[in-house]
Amino acid sequence: MTQHMILGLLFLAWVPGATGGSNSTRLPTQSTVPLNSAEAKPVIVIHAYDDGLAGVRAANPDVRLSVGRDPSLSDERVLLVEYPVPTDDPAGRDVHCAAENQDWTGGRAISFQIKPTRPMRLSLSFVDRNRVAYTAWTELQGGVWQLVRIPFDEIRANPFFQPPDAKTGAPLDVSDVKGIAFAPHDHTSGRLAISQFIVSK
Repeated sequence: MTQHMILGLLFLAWVPGATGGSNSTRLPTQSTVPLNSAEAKPVIVIHAYDDGLAGVRAANPDVRLSVGRDPSLSDERVLLVEYPVPTDDPAGRDVHCAAENQDWTGGRAISFQIKPTRPMRLSLSFVDRNRVAYTAWTELQGGVWQLVRIPFDEIRANPFFQPPDAKTGAPLDVSDVKGIAFAPHDHTSGRLAISQFIVSK
């Protein structure tokens, strides 16, 4: 099974889609400011962790999830992810967050902050109203909080898999998005902290 078959597995399991391959890459802007600052003011909260792990799940029980706080982000609650070494299971390190607000049309980008323990690549995916899977990749630095902003007009449909009912060729429609998924893509086990996901201007 190839890495990109992750999409098929996740569509069967949960609507938001998968973190398998894409040709869209966005380099993050390093930042230590909280997401509710003027630099990345939230228009819509996609998922926060006010209710702990409610609405958050991993495809693999070996991925350990918890919620903590970080003083670097004004003591904001963050999701802590401890993930194992990669295995033959292409969805073995995926994490899914249900969308608290499913209409994202009020903004122009997905934004979040993340701090991995080492440099790594992260994939981020969702399925739009047309059931088309979109995936972006981000190269991250290790040991520092960094702001990642993925504009809607730059993210691309995943070229490796689409669900059977996807309206491919239709323009991106973020008026009804059920959730968001992410996964680390490195060659060893690791740990990362990730802030709330928001839609920003």
